[in-house]
Amino acid sequence: MEFEGAEFWKTIVDKMLAGVFVTDESMKYLYVNDIFSLATGYSKEELANMTILDLAHEDSIEKAKKAVERVLSGETVMEELNYRRKDGRIRTVFGIFRPITYRGKVYGIGNYIDITRTKELERKLKESEEFYRDLIENSEVASYIVQNGKFVFVNKMVEELTGYKREELIGRNAFDLVYPEDRARVFDRYSKKEAGLLDAEKYSFRFVTKDGRVCWFTMRAKRIIYKGKPAVYVSGIDNTELMNLNEELKKKNEYFSLISKILRHDILNDLAVIQSAIEIREDSLLEKAYQRINWIVEKIKDIKMLEDAIGELKPVNVAEFVKKVVEKYRQDALFKLKIEDATVMANEALKSVIENLVSNSIIHSQVSPVEITVEVTKAEGECILRVSDNGIGIPDELKERIFEASYSRKGGGLGLFLVKKIVNMFGGNVRIYDNKPRGVVFEVRLPLAQGQSF
Repeated sequence: MEFEGAEFWKTIVDKMLAGVFVTDESMKYLYVNDIFSLATGYSKEELANMTILDLAHEDSIEKAKKAVERVLSGETVMEELNYRRKDGRIRTVFGIFRPITYRGKVYGIGNYIDITRTKELERKLKESEEFYRDLIENSEVASYIVQNGKFVFVNKMVEELTGYKREELIGRNAFDLVYPEDRARVFDRYSKKEAGLLDAEKYSFRFVTKDGRVCWFTMRAKRIIYKGKPAVYVSGIDNTELMNLNEELKKKNEYFSLISKILRHDILNDLAVIQSAIEIREDSLLEKAYQRINWIVEKIKDIKMLEDAIGELKPVNVAEFVKKVVEKYRQDALFKLKIEDATVMANEALKSVIENLVSNSIIHSQVSPVEITVEVTKAEGECILRVSDNGIGIPDELKERIFEASYSRKGGGLGLFLVKKIVNMFGGNVRIYDNKPRGVVFEVRLPLAQGQSF
């Protein structure tokens, strides 16, 4: 063949784009190709008087020595080494070095490629990753990544907000921490986002901390590729204080709306009747005026009850409130108590609720004597308060209307309407049903305070 011959193959090796070299048993260079000479900055003549260790950088000398020993023992070695060029610049190469025997002598033959640029890019990428990881890790913003529904990354702020350690969260179902009432909504959005069906968005949801507190989290979620698979990156803040303020503002707006109704529609009308009675001085009108004054007093009590309701919530013992109310009305009815200690998150307005229910039974029972049973029990995480009487009861058609603001029973203001409003503010509910054999039962259910046994 026309390509046969040592000169042809030597030319091919000389012009190869990878560095090629041959050494003797002492690792002295016997041959180097053009790219080897160009890469090191030394001429072929200069390299003929040098060994592998002469080129090795200080931090690679030991590695180079071990590589040489392995080659001399018959191994093929693949290694990354740093070497110093003639101009002093440091370069990194990846080489393959193996022994060959020719005419009874052992030689070393090797080739390498310069990977300095690659190593520099790797270093910069690592620095960049470390920078951004450190930035996210120590951020005041909670950040986490969810993949296949599980936490795969959380930063320190997530640990701080939830109370869980990183090792407790990684691999855990992320939706375990979401408040039960919000879980379906959050999972639906996550699933669509991970599937690429939703763009980045901002929304809020509640989560439960390790110690059982319910907090609000306002976040922004975005679909990303994490370790080659779709995931959702979330960043956000604890927004509990602001959400609570908004809730408080709603309560106060509702409060002022009710106050406005009482003042504009009820008290002002009653004052007009009183004013007319005083001017005319007619006995029948004066009697009506006295009734109106009593009604105004009841409405002022309603306002006081509302003011109490929007105050700060704290742990209160329902049984203690019951005892105080019963003591106040002991001369007006026969009481039977079946109570146990039960702590809920409320305030003084709860005592007004109990008082309203008791006074309602006394005023509207239309029997003598009035017998009232008050029960306080605990079941399934709730405090259950029941006030029952032996009165004439309430017709079924009125049971639904009795808690409406527009409904009024003789002798009272917005009492039962406010009872329901206040109980709702405390996270509970109230209902009414028939007592057996006669009378009515008002039942209030409120969540037990944290730490209460069922």
